[in-house]
Amino acid sequence: MATTDTTTSSATKGSAHIVAIRREGVIEGHQLRINGGGTGQSKYFASGKFGGPEKAKKAALKAAKDMGLPKAGKRGGSVAGRLLRTSTTQAAGIRFVWTQGAKAGLLRITSTWTDKKGKPHHTSFSVDRNGLEGALDAALAKRVSCGAPMPDREALLKRLKRVKKAGPPAAA
Repeated sequence: MATTDTTTSSATKGSAHIVAIRREGVIEGHQLRINGGGTGQSKYFASGKFGGPEKAKKAALKAAKDMGLPKAGKRGGSVAGRLLRTSTTQAAGIRFVWTQGAKAGLLRITSTWTDKKGKPHHTSFSVDRNGLEGALDAALAKRVSCGAPMPDREALLKRLKRVKKAGPPAAA
């Protein structure tokens, strides 16, 4: 089965990315895909024809440059610690979640982070077990342990108190 590795590039003239075509772990060649690929919008550079995978990749990069396409950049992703549009707490990586308990809803503070190897992690702390401030401090400590910036604790505590006072959302 063939797999691919991608190097992406974009610009106003168009965009291109170079994909390593692999079969059973061996790079067979590189494919230059222009504006997402499609019929007539890609060119294949075979490792055998160009004298190895690195030379095939260099040939693909040269072809992209000759076409006026920008030099390939690093693969995407967003800035670490960015605030999501859907965040209800206005703090990246911290959210308040009501879970269903035996008799009533339980409020938990969920913390998410990415370790140094890029692996995502999450954990949550019960407000009933740890108290408002204890659960918030534990969640913040986990989040900050990976190098993420410290969010405004006081603003989060105010918002947490409002969420706790309002209670769990009504069942649908």
